[in-house]
Formats: sequence, C-alpha cells, structure tokens
Amino acid sequence: MRTSLTLLLLSICISLWGQTAKERSVEVSAIVQENPPQITFNWPIDETANFYNVYKKALSADSWGEKIAVLPGDATSFIDTDIEEGEAFEYAFFKKEFDLVRDTFCITPGTELRFSIQDMYGIGLCCNFNFGFYRIEACGNIIAEGSNFGWSDEQIFTVCDEGQSCTDVIITIAPDIFPNSTSWTLNDHQTNMEIGTSGNVGDFIDERPKYGFIYAGIRAPAIENQGSILLLIDNDYLVPLDAEIQRLRQDLIAEGWHVIIRDALKTDAVPSVKQTILDVKNEFPGLEALFIIGHVPVPYSGDIYPDTHNENHQGAWSADTYYAELDGIWTDEVANITTAFFERNHNVPGDGKFDQDSIPTGKLELQHGRVDFYDMNVFTPDEIELTRHYLDKDHAWRSGQIEVQRRGLIDDNFNQQFAAPAASGWRNFAPMFGAENIDEVDYFSTMTNESYLWSYGCGGGSHVSADGIGTSTDFANDSLLSIFTMLFGSQFGDWDNDNNFLKAPLASGLTLTNVWAGNPPWTFHQMALGYHIGYCARASQNTNGLYLPGPQLVHTALMGDPTLKMHIVKAPLAFEASQILENQVSFTYEASPDPEVIGYYIYRGTNPDGGFERISPGIISDPNTFTDVPPSFGDYYYMLRAVKLESSGSGTYYNLSPGLIDTSNFFVNTEELILNHTVQIHPNPSNGLFNIHFEKEIMTEWQLSILDTKGAIIMENTFRGQQQSIDLGGFPNGIFIIKINTPDGLILKKLIKTH
Repeated sequence: MRTSLTLLLLSICISLWGQTAKERSVEVSAIVQENPPQITFNWPIDETANFYNVYKKALSADSWGEKIAVLPGDATSFIDTDIEEGEAFEYAFFKKEFDLVRDTFCITPGTELRFSIQDMYGIGLCCNFNFGFYRIEACGNIIAEGSNFGWSDEQIFTVCDEGQSCTDVIITIAPDIFPNSTSWTLNDHQTNMEIGTSGNVGDFIDERPKYGFIYAGIRAPAIENQGSILLLIDNDYLVPLDAEIQRLRQDLIAEGWHVIIRDALKTDAVPSVKQTILDVKNEFPGLEALFIIGHVPVPYSGDIYPDTHNENHQGAWSADTYYAELDGIWTDEVANITTAFFERNHNVPGDGKFDQDSIPTGKLELQHGRVDFYDMNVFTPDEIELTRHYLDKDHAWRSGQIEVQRRGLIDDNFNQQFAAPAASGWRNFAPMFGAENIDEVDYFSTMTNESYLWSYGCGGGSHVSADGIGTSTDFANDSLLSIFTMLFGSQFGDWDNDNNFLKAPLASGLTLTNVWAGNPPWTFHQMALGYHIGYCARASQNTNGLYLPGPQLVHTALMGDPTLKMHIVKAPLAFEASQILENQVSFTYEASPDPEVIGYYIYRGTNPDGGFERISPGIISDPNTFTDVPPSFGDYYYMLRAVKLESSGSGTYYNLSPGLIDTSNFFVNTEELILNHTVQIHPNPSNGLFNIHFEKEIMTEWQLSILDTKGAIIMENTFRGQQQSIDLGGFPNGIFIIKINTPDGLILKKLIKTH
C-alpha cells in the first residue's frame, strides 16, 4: 500500500504566510577574527523579514534568556565582540519566534458564548512537532481546551464576573503544521452575533516560526572524553560479526568513549531489554549513549499520527526513546486505537505497547541510535552482511579512508507545503558549510556521481518511498555519495517495517545516519564545532521550548551510529611507550599523515575499555620530548591523538584524531628506591627460575615479597644469605615486582617472565 501526502497537500492554498523552506530559515554562518576577537554572522537577505531577534547562551543553558540584539528586516550580518579565544556560544536568530496566537475579548459578565473550531482536513490541532491545542481562559481559569478534535469542536460557556463591566475572555491557539487548515469563531450563543473569528477557512491563523541556530566560537576546546556507551547487540550477530564489533569497540575507545557490550535476543520482552540498560546505567553512572545493533526488540508507544494520516496510521509508532528515557513512567493502560492499516500500530490496554505520546519526562538521559536491517529483502545481502557492510564503512569513515565534499544537498518536493520541512536542511547546512555551499538539486541522480557530506530530501511518502526522491529499491540499486542524510514523507518515519525507506540509505552507498526530519525539525548545527551526531539528536529530542515548543513525541529516532562526527583527522601512524626508568615512561611516534595537524595530546588510562585522561598539559609538537611519571604502581595504557585547528561555517575549534594506543603494559612505582645497586636479579628476563644475589655479604634476615602488576602479593618469605634461587614457573608470563626489605632499607626490582 502507498499512501501519499501529495494527495492531501496539493489542495493547500499558499498565501502570504506560506513561506518556502528558505524563507522559514535563517541560513546563518560565522567568520571569526582572533585579534581583536570577534565573530561576524552572515546570512542571505530575506525580503519577507520584518526584524531579527538575536539571542546568545552557553551551550548547556536550557533557555535563550533575553535577546542581545534586535536587527532590522533588511539586515544580513551581526558582529559579536563579547567573546574570547577559547570560547564558543550558541546563537539564535529569529525572524518569527515560537509564538502562541492569542486573542482577547472583553465580554459582559453573564453572556453565554459559543466557541466553534473546525479543521478542513479532520485532524484537529495535531502535529505541532509535539502538540497543537486551543485553550479558552477567563477569570484566571481554563474554561475549555482541546487538541485532537477531528473535524470540529464546540464549547458553550457563560462568562464569569470579575466585578468589572467586562471580563477578558482569552483564546490561545498553538497552531499545527497546517496553519491554514484550522479556523474558529466566537459567537453570542443567544443572538448568534459574531464576536470574533480567526478568518475564513483556508486563511493562516498565524505566520509560522522562522529562525536559525548556530554554535560558534574561536579556537573552541577539543571534545576529549565522551563518557560511556552501551553497544546493545542482537545476539544473532555476536559470533558472525565478532571481528567487526571488536573493531568498533577499539574505534570508540580511541575516540574517548568507555565501551560496554551487552546483547539481547530478538524474542526478549521490551521491558527486559530496558532493564539491561538500567542495570548498565547503575553499574556505570557515566553512561551517555546507547548504540543498538540489529533487531533488538522494538518498543511501540502512543496514540499519534505525526505524518497527519489519522485515517490509516494513527496509533503506536516505533519508539526507541523508551530505551533512552530512564526515569519516566511508561504505562500500557489507556490507549485504545485499532484504526491503522498495519496491526503493529494498533494499541490497546495490556498489549505491551505503551500509552505515552510524548517522552514522559520530556528528557532523554541517553543519546541513542540504531542500525537494524531486519526484513530489508530488497537488498540481496542478508541482515548480517548488510550490518557487516555498515560497520566496514563506519570504520572507514572515522579512520579517514573516505573523503567527501563539505557541502549540503537539498531536494525539496514539498516547498511551502507541510510546514516547509526542508528548512531542516537550510537551517543546519548553513552553519556547517555557509549558505553558498548548499545546492538545490536532485537527490539520486546527483549523489550517484557527486559527493555531499550532508543531504536532505522530502516528498509525499509510503513506508518504502518518497515522491521526487526514490524508493528503497533505488537505494539497493545505487551507491550514493553522502555520509549524513535526512528524509521526510508519509509513513516511513515509523521505521519498524519491511524495506523501510528511513533505514534503506544505511544499507548502501556511503550513508551512515538518517532521521525523519520535518515533524519534528532536527538541529545538528553543533556538529560544525565538533560534536557527534548523537549529542545533537538528543538535544533535538530534549528541546522542550529551546529549539522547538516541546516536549517531543516518542517517535523521534536516529538511524545509525550515534557517535559519528563530521570532521575527521587521521590518526598518527605509529606510537610506542617505553619504560626508561623504574618510574618514568617515554614515547616515540610516527606523525599523522594529515598535513594540517598542529600537534598531539598524550593520554593515560588503566582500563583497556576506555576512560583515558590527558596527561600532556597542552598541545605538544613532538611526543618524543615528553615523559610521564605515573602516580602509582599498576598497568598503564597510553594513547596519542593528533590535534588540528578545524575551520567550518561556525568558526574554529580544536579537532582530535582517533587515538593510537600502545598495547604494552607498564609497571611503575613511586616508592623510594634504596640500595638498588646492591642486588642483582638474573637471568632477567627469565623463564621463571631466577637468582637474587647481594653484591655484598648480608648478615641479617631479609624479607622477599613478589607482586604482580595489580599489586597483589603472589609469594612471600624470609631468607638469610647472600644468594637465593626463586622459581615462578607456576605463574603466567608477565611483569613482576621483586620487593626486598632489609634492615638497611627497601629494594625494588622488576622481573620479566617469558617462555
């Protein structure tokens, strides 16, 4: 079955407020100056703009605060001098903000009124990237409210008395994505006299929001430690894809992640999978991200229809947000809807699908993404081989083996219609590349031959297609040259179905991520200054008034690896750490082949699964000149990362290569070393049998302790005499510390046991 939005949308009358996706956007980019420090923001002129409200905030702030500037509608630039080198801030440029539409009428107390509201498509006030609604207030109370009322709703009420000659009756509308489909009237119920109206059917209730965001800075600090990530893997994949999974694990560790791996069966109950995630979070409080690989059971939730098709697609949609939201309450008691064409969308009490339409707390704790090629039979390889291919190109991208042009492509087959969804392309690509590096061209025919780092396409859809873009079969037959993409159209945003169009790009070509961008719009502008896509996706999902009026619906999902970055720096070619003294380590390396590398960071850690901390105080030009004195005895792992001063459409920042990790272990001890020159350990290295020989005769007892590299005592005894033979043949090969206590002081020696 193919149900296309095009049939619905062709009937929309475009008026003054039916702006194009470009007009709905502020295509803002930045040019930085270091001395004196300032950032100049530029954007193309918009003849429809009346003003620009400019805001600035720290990236972590959860509101925009007060505007810092109001510019005239013909403005095309803004300069911020209140910034220093090493800083970055987030900016918003609004030509029209996320305003509610309010009308106030002063009505004689005791008057009986009739409020009537209609929707020309029978979808009520749905789909405002979360929830549209109407509300009637008087005397400080809500008299009536509604949202998903279908074709029409009516409220009759009597005006309260506030002791004045008239009482304010306030009508508030949060318009939906069809701002010209809803109309209302307010009448005197007794006389039928019209008191107020939104206008004729087909008129726009209000101009739609018009804006752009950018995260801009001058030499912004490198993003070094990412936190912990859980790789939640379909159990069927563990054996055939073991090599690829281990390679991914090493790639993530090299980029600053601490990696945890768990598996799940396709037959597991969804709450059981959630409990696995919660258990990992309890064990590793720093858990930041979830990467689902394979057909791990898919949660469903809600009584929603974000593609506006209440006639055949209302109900529970696929909702991985359930796995990423860790402390909310999800219920299965209320939703009761069975009108959708596909039974998977039916949602009745007790069926294992949740009631919630929006993220319960409005906040996801985890970044999340999924790679799932189950039931994608338009592709010849099976799901295992498709996943192997994905992990191969994932590794190739992050290691710098793939090069694409830094520019954006937009193929907009909706234009003004459906809230101008392609604005997600214009708004994001300008901060990434500058407005001059965005091309409006055909999706498939262009990217078969030309590369684009980012792309966007939209058109009337089915679960396997988008009009003007193509079909899932087209993806199976072509290899597109785009790393990150966004697609939008009916049906396929609910992605857990055969040959789904949202998942299809990941199964071929170079594409590594995709989102259903239009309802809601997505914000990825932070990637232009070094953040990975999962960070940006979670920020979009947690927007709640910041990037959109929130909270978000449960269907928002990232297809692909959530840890991927836009800008890649090639790693050093070689790195070795050598213990030159009992308590000192030196380094040798072979430089990164990236010609723009300006130096290196050196890191130290004790956990091979990640969690490295930088030990070099700043960027070092030659790691050969750096030495380290670890804080205590134990195994140490060292990592070298190349540093590049990266430039983008949002300014400059320090970008890091993946790390190269030395596989050797080091035992060091900062305890005071005494009389080391008086004892010989030979042979060393040894097969386990070795001699301890004092150069001078020792007349008193001495105590021997032998420790492994974790500091555990494996042998302890007291001896007399100048020489003693010791046998460690029963212990595994490795490094051991010989600790000798004499009345004259402490002696420490290192022994290497080999075959």
